[in-house]
Amino acid sequence: MLNFILKRAVPIPKLTNFNSFLFVGPHPDDIEVACGGTVAKLTKLGKKVRFLVATNGCVGSLDESLTSDQIVQTRRQEALKSAHLLGVDDVVFLSHNDGNDYDLEAMKRDVVACILDFQPQVVFCPDYTVPSECHPDHVNVGKVATESVFVATWQKLTSRLGLQGSCPAPVLAYYYTHKPNCYVGVGKTYKLQRQAMACHVSQFDQETLNSFNTYFSAREICFGMRCFKRRAEGFRVLAPVHQHCFPEASNW
Repeated sequence: MLNFILKRAVPIPKLTNFNSFLFVGPHPDDIEVACGGTVAKLTKLGKKVRFLVATNGCVGSLDESLTSDQIVQTRRQEALKSAHLLGVDDVVFLSHNDGNDYDLEAMKRDVVACILDFQPQVVFCPDYTVPSECHPDHVNVGKVATESVFVATWQKLTSRLGLQGSCPAPVLAYYYTHKPNCYVGVGKTYKLQRQAMACHVSQFDQETLNSFNTYFSAREICFGMRCFKRRAEGFRVLAPVHQHCFPEASNW
């Protein structure tokens, strides 16, 4: 009963009501895999979208003969092609190495700088609280992005990082989440998510893509039932008011 009352008093915001969106990905393929249908929907609606890829992806490739530098260049080209397919031409690549080989404070400074530059109303990132998540990059980037959202709203905190300015507090939208509380219908764009994922040839062979298609289709249909849509993607969304001293939002 308490959660019901609080949700009515301080509701979860509708994502499509906003105009600027920053998607933070741990690797060059995560944004497309996690929320490609939502990205495509937002760009079709004329929203302003930027991708921020936190690591260079230097570890992962199906071709083990490639050097780390070759993998980085391959994955960057795949990411640009994939983003363009979803309607996004604003892609920022950070230089931090894949595989938990980076300084978290340096990464946070880079993410805060991007937030200050872009001034997003919504920031998407991985949900770092998922109990089953074992990839340190996903956990680290989700946590860094969350902290960056807080830091970016205070000029005195951004100045500690050698930056200037601040940003009105954005909404946080977690993907790869185990507790979705907000759904975006993707009945007209889910096929673009599959096509975008297929651009990452260095990561996914056809067998993997077929398996993912089965998984995502089932999940999209289940999420769609929750919001009376044919298909949907789910996120854990927190308005600024939910992000501090509001523990009930963890259970929505």
